[in-house]
Amino acid sequence: MSYNFDQNLSFGDDRPLTGLRSLKHPFVVIAHCAFRGAAIVFYVFANILSLSFIIQFLVLLALLSADFWTVKNVTGRLLVGLRWWNFVDSEGKNHWKFESAKDPSRFDIFEIRIFWGALVVAPVFWTFLVIVAFFTFKWEWMIVALMGDLMNLANLYGYLRYLDMMDEDLADYEDHEVCRLLGLPPV
Repeated sequence: MSYNFDQNLSFGDDRPLTGLRSLKHPFVVIAHCAFRGAAIVFYVFANILSLSFIIQFLVLLALLSADFWTVKNVTGRLLVGLRWWNFVDSEGKNHWKFESAKDPSRFDIFEIRIFWGALVVAPVFWTFLVIVAFFTFKWEWMIVALMGDLMNLANLYGYLRYLDMMDEDLADYEDHEVCRLLGLPPV
């Protein structure tokens, strides 16, 4: 008597994974968004705390620095396969260096969108906070918001600079694949 085992086997839910479970690097995505969000949330609610301005400034500086370093060196590499840095040589010339993954197709499109979305949205928030601080005459907080804006814009500029440099050498498959994953048309 033959019996069809496949019809009776149940290994759990067959629905596709959604939310954090669908991500390849959930902790990296959380870190990417959490550092960016933590600095903004702390800035917005810092006046409610009874800490001195200096302590608030130092906490914000630490959060912004952690965010800058994490996005530049960790989340960019793990979520989109990109990393950048800039240095000045002994002659005072500025040099940009970029690293990219050999196989960009291995990166999850949802993680790529989260990375770029957070990378673009955070400077928009900081710019808004700079404007609010300016029009409410909170000059010291405007400086802090400007610092947050500039650090976030520096990361955004570094990654956009890579995309610009990539336009110069789109001959190989890897560069075309990065454009496809980012949803950009090949140039």
